Amino acid sequence: MKPEPLPPQLRHGLLERFTIEEVREFRPEVLVIPLGSTEPHGPHLPYGTDAMIAEGTTAESVRLANEAGARVLRLPTLPYGNNVNFKGFPFACRIRVQTYLALIEDLVAFAHEEGVRKVVLFNAHGGNEASLLASMRLIFDRFQQEMFVCLCGAHNFAGEESRRLFTDGSPHAGDYETSVVAYLAPDARLAAKRRESPLRQPKLKALAEGRVAWVRPWHEFMPPAYAGQPDLASAEKGEQFFRATTSGFARFLTELNLEPWSPHFPYEDPRG
Repeated sequence: MKPEPLPPQLRHGLLERFTIEEVREFRPEVLVIPLGSTEPHGPHLPYGTDAMIAEGTTAESVRLANEAGARVLRLPTLPYGNNVNFKGFPFACRIRVQTYLALIEDLVAFAHEEGVRKVVLFNAHGGNEASLLASMRLIFDRFQQEMFVCLCGAHNFAGEESRRLFTDGSPHAGDYETSVVAYLAPDARLAAKRRESPLRQPKLKALAEGRVAWVRPWHEFMPPAYAGQPDLASAEKGEQFFRATTSGFARFLTELNLEPWSPHFPYEDPRG
């Protein structure tokens, strides 16, 4: 049975803005956990870029999903991530991998205690991904058939046309991140010189080609703390990408919300 729509004043779905009475009234079906980082992004972007993207994308997506009849609650954005390979830069905030794994598992366990079975981890920092994939294995082992936990990011929902907006292939602080921040925070200081910065490659061919996995020290990989062509960025491109991402993510959240829970979720119950 389709749940009763939320009152308009609750549809933003942001836990940090609710009173206790509003939280009791909300009764969420889905919990979203936004995950970012606090780290250098060259001379033109703030340290909080990843957290800013996670915060803005999930806030708008949750609002859209709840406007469509869902009951999605969003936790506050986690601004710390896995940055052990950023030690060559000043104040790149970092916690140990073991700490991060435990923190994600604790947040999901907290959701379980609150009666929420469906949890979405929304990640905006590439360095978190390996730990998040490992944490989902730990969570599955602990809560299998009791919870559904999944992981995604902005690029998973933008669509091919929107992903083609950014052509520099930068993994950090290039056209994509600069464009999105220019849209989300038009007052941010983006006036510093934004010129092309190539990536440094290791001498071993197999490492350079990605045939062998290894942890890259980012002060060697990209000494100025950014790569690509942020000079190509624009707020217009950022808005187009943001709108495509949030509408796609909102559709997923709405579908996830409406799918009835069973121990076989997200598969069909074989008993019919």
